[in-house]
Amino acid sequence: MLGGLLPVMAADLNGKWFGDDGATYYLRHTGDEIYWFNEGGSQEPRRTSIFSGRMRGQMILGSWIDVPKGEAAARGEVHMALREGGNILEVSRATGGFPATRITRAGFIPPPPPLAEKCIDFTPDKLAVQQKEGRFQIVQDDSWLFDFGMRESDAYAALKIIQQYGMNQSCFIGEPPAFRFLLIGGRAPLGQWYEEDCVRFHPTTAALAQRGGRWLIVDNDMTLFDFGGREPEARAALAAIRKHQFTYACYVGRPNTTFEYLRR
Repeated sequence: MLGGLLPVMAADLNGKWFGDDGATYYLRHTGDEIYWFNEGGSQEPRRTSIFSGRMRGQMILGSWIDVPKGEAAARGEVHMALREGGNILEVSRATGGFPATRITRAGFIPPPPPLAEKCIDFTPDKLAVQQKEGRFQIVQDDSWLFDFGMRESDAYAALKIIQQYGMNQSCFIGEPPAFRFLLIGGRAPLGQWYEEDCVRFHPTTAALAQRGGRWLIVDNDMTLFDFGGREPEARAALAAIRKHQFTYACYVGRPNTTFEYLRR
């Protein structure tokens, strides 16, 4: 759920790093400036290069060039996103044949794979709003999918959104669910509906942050989702956001939200 604004401080990136291209990277981080020297081996490396760039939120943007210690003589640009609390640099764009896709801080042990997402299929044209024991629900064949309490108008608004997009999968992460989203045949809803209440973010710069013992998904200085102490669920949710390339978090009934969905 959308929360207050929290600053995301850049990690100290100084030190020794290892690329998945087999090279060793020596980073210098001062202010928002990032430099490195890297080489592909300790003796007569084939490729050595230097890099100069700047921090932009959770991104590093800069240029690299090979130097004569190695055999290669190329140059180009590289954009990287900070991952895992500043312990992994994930290349999002590179030119000139830059060989690495991930650069990992020496000594960092990656966390275990995220929890799997689980989905329930339904048919949007068969959904209806029903009132059961005083609560308004979206149901299919008397099996409820979404509950809106006493808020009838929210239930009908959510039903209209589901059918407008043709959403046919309700997905969740964790037991009990800590994160929910809807898909259309395994894909993110795409487009824009004029009555939507949405907040835009970017899946590339979205990241995990821990504040006061709570695990959050943030985009630069904006908190998007709060998972409390449930770190595995937070990591899995971030993986799902990047997998499906969600770029909007949308709501029905704010400030007391009764229905949330994500779309591109």
